[in-house]
Amino acid sequence: MATKETTRDQRSSRQVTRKAIPLLKTHIHNTAVLANTDFMAANITPADPVVLFRVMVQLDTAAVFSAMVTNAAGGAGEVTLEMNAGAQLTAGVLYVFDLLVHDDDSVNFQCDQNANIDKFIVHEVLWATQ
Repeated sequence: MATKETTRDQRSSRQVTRKAIPLLKTHIHNTAVLANTDFMAANITPADPVVLFRVMVQLDTAAVFSAMVTNAAGGAGEVTLEMNAGAQLTAGVLYVFDLLVHDDDSVNFQCDQNANIDKFIVHEVLWATQ
């Protein structure tokens, strides 16, 4: 005999579906940025505790690309996390980086050269698979 799905089961199913869909955090297209200056007017923060920010970026200029991370609970100020092992990204090449963030973190991004962002997208991924 089949058991009828309960309201709790239905709610759990919706929650699973919602959390499995990446959440767009920011999208920049064909925009000039200044060296050592945050791309976004405001830092982004995770909607859920401990998530993955999947970062896609392509610049028109070779530059070191960094995440600027501040942790509200730590009180230690901003930390620079250089992507690509601190090596310059190749101009005109699309890169994808994963960055684990905690619910107390806020994040912005910079490059060390004046550049044009061809494409820059950050998704929040709660349930990521590699």
